[in-house]
Amino acid sequence: MSRLLVLGVAASLLASPLRGQDSLIVRLRRQSDSLLGDWREAQRLAAVADSLEQVRATAGSDTIAVGGLRIVVNPSPLPWRQAAERAWPVIDSLYGSAAQDLPRYPYIFRAVDPDSGVRRAVLHVGVEVPWDLDIRATTTVLLTTVTAPHVDAGLADWLGAALRATLRPQDERAAVFVQLVTAPSEAVRRCFLGDIARCKDVLQIGDSTDLLARWYVTPAEREALVTGSFTDYFARGATALTLQNCRQHRDDACTALLRSLPPGSLPRPLAHAARLLLVREALRAGGRDAYRRLVADPGATIEERLSSAAGMHIDSLVVRWRNEVLAARPRPLTLPWWAGFAAIAWTAFFGFCALRSSRWRL
Repeated sequence: MSRLLVLGVAASLLASPLRGQDSLIVRLRRQSDSLLGDWREAQRLAAVADSLEQVRATAGSDTIAVGGLRIVVNPSPLPWRQAAERAWPVIDSLYGSAAQDLPRYPYIFRAVDPDSGVRRAVLHVGVEVPWDLDIRATTTVLLTTVTAPHVDAGLADWLGAALRATLRPQDERAAVFVQLVTAPSEAVRRCFLGDIARCKDVLQIGDSTDLLARWYVTPAEREALVTGSFTDYFARGATALTLQNCRQHRDDACTALLRSLPPGSLPRPLAHAARLLLVREALRAGGRDAYRRLVADPGATIEERLSSAAGMHIDSLVVRWRNEVLAARPRPLTLPWWAGFAAIAWTAFFGFCALRSSRWRL
């Protein structure tokens, strides 16, 4: 009997912490459920507030529909319809069949008088634009406002900038050409000379291991990168001595500092325009469904996605990209035959005037 009593007491003592633990779990679960309910209620209220604000912003406005583009504008002299008719073909040619998947909600614009000192109501939705823009500027506003459909984080991080339609793609190609001929990078120079493997390196497609050695090939480049971009970052603490050694042209110190940077901090040798141009070339080569293939599998590598979008091997796509960049070389300035004689005549004229000035008389 005493043994049963002892066992009963021991069982109750062992069960009491378990009951306490169960009650703690129950309380935490109730608190989490309560927080989840509060969060859902806040989300619902925020959606209602956004809807009310959108209704307030669009009161008395007109809706213009061109293709898959929907814009809501207030009455103004701005040529919205003509701008939309110019913008939609550019948007459709970039995104192809995916252009129909643009956000279903309309883009809201409010034209305002830029010279007016009258205080106007503050709206938290839409975009304010001055009402004295011409049709080209208005079209540019539409193109810069429309965002690409179905962009995932991996593609956005690699691009480094939003992929948007543009009226002047030749300006982008010219900007990339300037990068290829002026970037202080041996890898970029080799790409310019036709090394496709180096082009893939500086575009950050394909093998992404040891980007420091792929992007900045020579010791001089690595030292210039440290001293030009990261002096303040490495000048304090344990890296100060290593920075001094790097300044004394010790490549091991410069390389060690650059390898200690946080992931993603190493500057790319080519700016985002080069990658945007590569995507544009892939979409142009791949046809109407190219953009859908580009965003179909966010888990695939950038190389695989570009190749799928373009419908060709990645090396062939990079060759096309490089050819487009080289074709954007600025044309040399040619002077008419009489320009040299005119320069000589003006030089003689100004020289004669200078000699007749009292300043040159003895």
